[in-house]
Amino acid sequence: MNTYTIKNIEHALDELDIQRGDCVLVRADLRYLGLFAPEPRQAPAVLFQALAHRVDLTVGTLLVPTGSLSLCNSSTPFDPKTTPSELGVFSEYVRTREGAVRSFHPFFSYTALGAEAEEICSSVPRHAFGPRSIKDRLVTRGAKMLSLGAHPRFTCTTVHHAEFMVGVPYRYTKEFIHPVVRNGILQNELFYLYVYYRECNIERNRNRKIWERFPHGQKACCGKSFFYSYNIKDFYEHSVSMMQEDIYIWLNHPPTNKPYRK
Repeated sequence: MNTYTIKNIEHALDELDIQRGDCVLVRADLRYLGLFAPEPRQAPAVLFQALAHRVDLTVGTLLVPTGSLSLCNSSTPFDPKTTPSELGVFSEYVRTREGAVRSFHPFFSYTALGAEAEEICSSVPRHAFGPRSIKDRLVTRGAKMLSLGAHPRFTCTTVHHAEFMVGVPYRYTKEFIHPVVRNGILQNELFYLYVYYRECNIERNRNRKIWERFPHGQKACCGKSFFYSYNIKDFYEHSVSMMQEDIYIWLNHPPTNKPYRK
């Protein structure tokens, strides 16, 4: 099927465990779904309305990642009100909705709408992962992840939160001084990312080994691809458990060069 309609979207959501009152993180790559009928440009709006109706934003919450990693090592200011999302048309559509709340991180932000939008996205730490981060708050809530179009092993960043909490040796915290607009004032502030040692020459397996042993997701066909949902807490705990068994599970093999070894 090269096209999909609102009925296909609704049917796919019917097959997944997405309920009224849920907190749902959505990562959408609409390219893989095909063309929305009758008008492809309407796809982000129709999809948003279907999801908003499903969770009911008076009691539920929708989030999307609205990262802007291209700002790293640049002098381009981050303004949460105007800096566009770099993670697809659906992400940008949600970011620009009235009432949307965006977390304050120049490279790794999220935007939410609904009952818990303020509570989840406000007063976040300066690190993308770790205690009180967006991921930590979603794990605590047992929020759901909904991957649209692409397999979730290509869209999941919860695994990096697990890496942070376990303390994998091939990553370290890097500090950035970046210009931001806060309360209408341009100023330089400190922010942090969890990056890997270049010297390791690591080979990522794109979560393949972790996902091969994660049995808790749900899949529903839509257009040329599918919708896939799972509980973020379940996946986080699964990832932590696997990393405790094999600290290099996220890699094809342990690094041959280990600059972190004394």
